This record gives sequence, structure tokens and C-alpha cells, in this order.
Amino acid sequence: MATLEDIKYEFITTQEALEKIVPGLEKAPTVSVDTEGNSLDPYQSKLLLLQLSTPEENYVIDCTKVNLSPVKAVLEAEKPLKILQNAKYDYSVLKVQAGIILGAIYDTMIAERLITCGLSREISLRTIADKYLGVKLEKVTRESFTDPKNPALRGKFTKEQLDYAARDSHILLDIFKKQFKQLQEQGLIETAKLEFKVISVVAEMELKGSLIDTKKWRAHIEELEEKRNAINQEIQNDLRPLAAFTQVDLFGNEMDAINLDSPLQLLDAFKKLGVELPNTSEATLQKCEHPLAKKLLEYRGYEKMITSFGETILQKINPITGRLHPDFIQLGADTGRFACNNPNLQQIPAESGFRSCFVASPGYKLVTADYSQIELRIMAEVSEDPVFLEAFLSDQDLHTLTASQMFRIPIEQVDKAKRFQAKSINFGLMYGRGPASLAVQIGVTVDEARELLDVYFKTYRKVKQWLDNIGRSAVKNCYVRTLGGRRRSFILPDRDHPDYLKLIGGIERQGKNTPIQGTSADITKYALIFIYGEFSKKNLDAHLIHTVHDEIVSEAREDIAEEVAKIVEEQMIRAGALLLKKCPVKVEVKVSNYWEK
Repeated sequence: MATLEDIKYEFITTQEALEKIVPGLEKAPTVSVDTEGNSLDPYQSKLLLLQLSTPEENYVIDCTKVNLSPVKAVLEAEKPLKILQNAKYDYSVLKVQAGIILGAIYDTMIAERLITCGLSREISLRTIADKYLGVKLEKVTRESFTDPKNPALRGKFTKEQLDYAARDSHILLDIFKKQFKQLQEQGLIETAKLEFKVISVVAEMELKGSLIDTKKWRAHIEELEEKRNAINQEIQNDLRPLAAFTQVDLFGNEMDAINLDSPLQLLDAFKKLGVELPNTSEATLQKCEHPLAKKLLEYRGYEKMITSFGETILQKINPITGRLHPDFIQLGADTGRFACNNPNLQQIPAESGFRSCFVASPGYKLVTADYSQIELRIMAEVSEDPVFLEAFLSDQDLHTLTASQMFRIPIEQVDKAKRFQAKSINFGLMYGRGPASLAVQIGVTVDEARELLDVYFKTYRKVKQWLDNIGRSAVKNCYVRTLGGRRRSFILPDRDHPDYLKLIGGIERQGKNTPIQGTSADITKYALIFIYGEFSKKNLDAHLIHTVHDEIVSEAREDIAEEVAKIVEEQMIRAGALLLKKCPVKVEVKVSNYWEK
């Protein structure tokens, strides 16, 4: 590889020069692609430069002076393979600003995340270039493109800016060669293909975004504030008799007896009530039987909802589109699950009034589709437990069946409390939850929780066997895989580490959880690709708008909403059937004016 100082590139500023490079691009096996703009928001960014590199040539194209239509076909084609770093961003900018829809994507950032999953999250181009090529990249010049006073916005680029742009594009080809070998050696080619295919789907999902009824949103915030204030007043009235004297404000109104956000004042109040607490954490308050603890948890619940979702989310509405365009992070978790930022829609509680504020555009409907108990179905698949499998094959409610088996009562006698306990165990096992954690969640003693787990494992013997085996395998092999082949690695602690057993326990828990949660992530990503493909093939006025774990939301024109709902259900089941061969997949779909759970 040439040193970075030696990189030669052609700076293209005319339409004629741009047309001349097309034949060379078409013949190349790989073309690296990079862009420079002045904003991370594709709707507000000005596309300044487009950099293209083949194994033989490097080009920096001045987008302020030329129309990119000559390279549109080659960038959209299935060949050559396009190499990018953080391809979702370039895809979005090129689509919005140049009408180009990138095809055949390889993303060095996503590839690195797959290779180092569980070991590192260092996936910047600077880190990758150093790791694979021993090259130190400077990124200071990048900031100059976003400076509103910089002449680059008027098409006047410095040599440093052009050199920087050419380097970033050129270096991707050499990284690709070395990375690809790593993907092959780790058996990650199929997972990489899945991730690369879903990039364009996620980019389109972000570009479409979601519509919020701001009036309804603010009304719900006011409602929560009223409830918070009411419970605060109730607590203050309960605690006022404990105060040495009652304080009043300038208008003669009684002031709060206690600051509910002060742990010290709260501990003192509990002490006066005859309750000694080590702290006022949520876990501690949940164990406390005093009415004050229950009221305090209720107060905090309202406060958290108001501060987390209040006006902060409305401030994220894009001024150009009038919609929310969150950042969906494909590999947000080491299991392969999505994360979501800016704002985080995954945090919005399913049962909260906030969900109903996400609405369809006039003349459209929202189609919300949810995999039914997909992680438990994956557990049935991998464990091959006959009782688990039979429950799904006969379409029984697994939580009710589990409660019936555990408490040795007929199914029709299972009440909500017993079903909740069974549900907590069913889901808790996939997260390595032990008796102590379970006891807190379902409100029993640790000994009672241990007894429940013992009965559970006697009922589902092969589930216990699989969990034990996969936990040991994670420690022995230092990695686990999903049914789709996704890999998560682990670093074993030194045997003389003071927390050795605790750390090993953590690896075992993650080893149990990853094949379940990760396979669910694989299935959801295949579903997104299949749904997007059907929408495109049939040229439907329907768009994916967001996903939360095993849930997928689309927006469809009203007259085709039912057809779209059927397509979504079929494609989600198709995706599940790719990886689940023994256990059936079930999808629940709702068509509504708003985001419905």
C-alpha cells in the first residue's frame, strides 16, 4: 500500500471529466465510496464531495460543481461491490441530496463490529486503519467541512480537505481485504451479508421517520404532571406531622415537608416512621412493605416519564420534514439487537399514553406487527424440550401452561398472579436470572423463588440441560453463536482475579442469553429485508418506519393497509421459518391510526 502522503487522485470539477471515469468504475471489482457534507442530518446537509476509489484510481468529485447522474447507475448496480465506512450515513445523504440509491454495500464499520463483538466497540475508521494497516489517520480536517464560515460550502476546497477526502476513500479498499479474511475465518460471512443487506432498509426507515401528534403529546405530559403532583401532595401530607414545624411561603401556603429527590431526607423520614433502609434505590423500595415506599415508587415513575419523554423528544422533530428521524443502531447490543438514539424510541413504554401519540399521516394507517413470544419459541427450538415445543405446536399460552404445570392446577384455575410468576420465570431464565432476582420481581422470598425454579426445571428438563450446557460452552470456548451464525466472544478473567467466580457467572449468563436474543435479532433483520423487498417489488405506498426488538411498524396508505398487514405477517413468518425448523412462528398484526401495542 502506498503511504498516505503518496496517494494520487483526480479532482473532478466538470461534467465531462466525471463521465470519463464511468467505464473504469464499471469494470472495477470493488469501489470504495465516501462523502463529505456539512451536516449529519441528510435533509439539512449540503453534499460537498463524493470520493470514489478503485484498486487503480482515486477520484474526488466536487458536488458543488457537477451533477452526479453519470455515476448513478454504477453506484446503484449490484456490481461492483461498494465499500463504505458507516454506509447508512452515505446512503441517506446520497439519496436525499443526489437521488442515488446505493446498491451492493460492504460496511467496514459493521464488519468490524461483527468481528470484535463482545471484545471491543472501537469501530471508528481511525481505529480500524491503525489495527489493519498500522496507519494513523488525522480527523481534524473533518471539522472544517461543517464550519459555516468555511469556503468549502461555496465549492472552494483547500488541499488539506481534498487530501483528507481522498485518503478516507482510498484506505477502505485495503481494510476490506484484511477484514474479509477475518469474517471468513470466524464463520461470519452469512451474518455480514445479513447486516449489509439491512443497511439500506434501516436508512430508508430513518429517512421516512415517524409522525407525532404534538398536541396530544403535550396533553399527556400535563396529565402525568397532574398525577405526579397529586402523589407528591399525598406524600407531603403523610409526612408533614413528622416535621418539627410547618413552613409556609410568602403567600401563607404550606411548603413541602420533604424533598422527594433527596435520599438523605427520605432515609430520615423512613427512620422516623420506624423503617431502617440502607438506601432509597428502586430495588430497596420494592422490597419495603411500608405504604410510603409504594407511593414513592409511583412518584418516581411519573417523574421519569416526564423527564425522559417530555419536550425533549418534540425538540427532535425535523424542521424540514416535520417528523422524527431517530438513529437506529444496527448492532447496538452484542447480541445483535438494534439500539435507538436521538431519540430512543425503544424506551417508550408499550402501555404508556405516549405510544398513541405516534400517528399515521392523513390518509394512512400504521401497521404494527409483533412476534408472539419469539424468544421462548427460540428456547423451545434450541432446547428441543417436548413440553415447551408441544405448547407452541398446539398454540397454547405458554405462561398459563407453565403456571398450570408448576402449581399443579388445571389450566382454567390459573389466575393473573400465577401466570405472572410463570411468565417472570420463563423470560428471566434467558437472562440468567437466579432466585434472588426472581424473588424481588414476583414478590416472594428467595427460598420460595428457589422452590419455584426447582419445580420449573423438573417440568422443563431439557430447558435446564440446554441452559447448563450453553453456559459451560461459553466459558470453555470463549464464544457462542446464534442459530443464524452470529458470534459473540468472551474474555476469560484470570483465575486469581478477586471477582473470578462473579465474572465467570456473567459469561455464563451472557452465554445463555445471546443465542436466544441474538437469534431473535437475526429473525427481525431478515423480516425487515423481506418486508422492504415486497413493498419495493409491488411498488406499494407503504414504508417501514421503526422497529423495537421483535416489533416492526409500517405506515401504509389507508386503502392498502389490510393488504400490507398480510404481507408483513407473511414475511415475518417467512423470516422466522428460516431459523426455526421445529417450532412454529406466530405474528400478531394490528392496523390502526396510531402506534398500537
